[in-house]
Amino acid sequence: MTRSTLSVAALFVLAHIAVVAPFVPVANILPAGFGALSMSSMALTLILAARWRIVDRVMGGPDKSYVAHRWLGFFALGGALAHWGLASSVGAGVLPVLAESGEQLGTIAATGLLVMTAAAMIRAIPYHLWKASHMLMGPIFLLAAYHTFFVASPLSVGAAPWTLMGGVSVVGLVAWAQTLQRKTRPSRLMTVEAATPFDGGIDVTLRADKPLPPFQPGQFATLARNAARAEAHPFTVAGGDETSRRFVIRSAGDWTDAFVNAVEVGDQLRVGRAVGRFMPRIAAGRPEQVWVAGGVGITPFLAALERMQPDTAARITLLYCIRSRASAGAIDDVERHAARLPQLDLIVAGDRGDNRLTAARLMDLSRSMAMDTQVYLCGPEGLKDLITGVWQTLGRTGQVHTERFDFRGAYGLTDLIYIGQPVVETARTWLAMKRDTPPHAAAGS
Repeated sequence: MTRSTLSVAALFVLAHIAVVAPFVPVANILPAGFGALSMSSMALTLILAARWRIVDRVMGGPDKSYVAHRWLGFFALGGALAHWGLASSVGAGVLPVLAESGEQLGTIAATGLLVMTAAAMIRAIPYHLWKASHMLMGPIFLLAAYHTFFVASPLSVGAAPWTLMGGVSVVGLVAWAQTLQRKTRPSRLMTVEAATPFDGGIDVTLRADKPLPPFQPGQFATLARNAARAEAHPFTVAGGDETSRRFVIRSAGDWTDAFVNAVEVGDQLRVGRAVGRFMPRIAAGRPEQVWVAGGVGITPFLAALERMQPDTAARITLLYCIRSRASAGAIDDVERHAARLPQLDLIVAGDRGDNRLTAARLMDLSRSMAMDTQVYLCGPEGLKDLITGVWQTLGRTGQVHTERFDFRGAYGLTDLIYIGQPVVETARTWLAMKRDTPPHAAAGS
């Protein structure tokens, strides 16, 4: 986490405490502030989940909304637990007869938040169970709202924080209702027209009977089987025309493993509308750019290359990082586009030997580029870290555009070991020091 992120997080927490501070006794400032933090965070997660276009635009794309959604989930849980631990009944409440039930439902809401966060954070829990558990966020928010307005509270009815929480609750519930409505809204039914397997994935093209809504190169859409309550997963659109969509999908989990092994020509799939703000610039007025693709990270650039026409405008350098030609499902298409587009410089890098993309090699390639050259990155986190590190070292002023597709952000056993190791080492050191300290020294200190 960066220093700026920590600063924003601290300001977000302190703002809630500052809002309630003038309206409650000193002893109740922290409990009330943490309760407000939890409520507003839950409401904001529901607003982000509703996928309102204006919100996605402000956030910089749906992927950024998902990251914010995840952090707000932590704030909601942390605020709820802190409120739960510090709060005590004060006053009679709006309706004294409902005060006790308000307290009980608040406990249930906090417990539900804890369980949902665990389901989201532990990768061993199957994706479909995690996804289903998130549909409980609306009911949990309803319980939390009931608790907020009917529990015995030091906030008087009509006070600014009370009114603010009322407004937040209404907007959150509207967002939840729209999310439920979107779940029932039919997506476009398309038929698999072509399915070409490659090492570790598949290249599929789907065709619709009627014209589809337009998409911009770099956007992504969801795919789902044509069945009730089928899971929908996001994939970048690799190309297509008015009635077709192409996807290059790598096997990387339960859903994609099953899809890659089972999809056939003639299958029918549900395809959602194209969304996203990761859009490489291809018009003649574009700045100089570097496109960096790792494996199937080539897909947004494939769609861009398909739309591009030969010109003499600013150059584009495409760094395509692959394990092997057999695992690069679209390399023939990329090379075909490179041959017809004089403005494109294609560099194919492997993952071993002299052909690897290293920091030194990237610095050497970048020396002839303009200071404001923009970077578009689509690939694994290690590749992103390499590119952004070099760009910062060189002092480049051009923006680095990335998109995050690990929407769940869960932790596996390896991550938990990595996170827990410093704690274990600290505890081990403390125990060793305690064991080596003579009793009389400890008593006299």
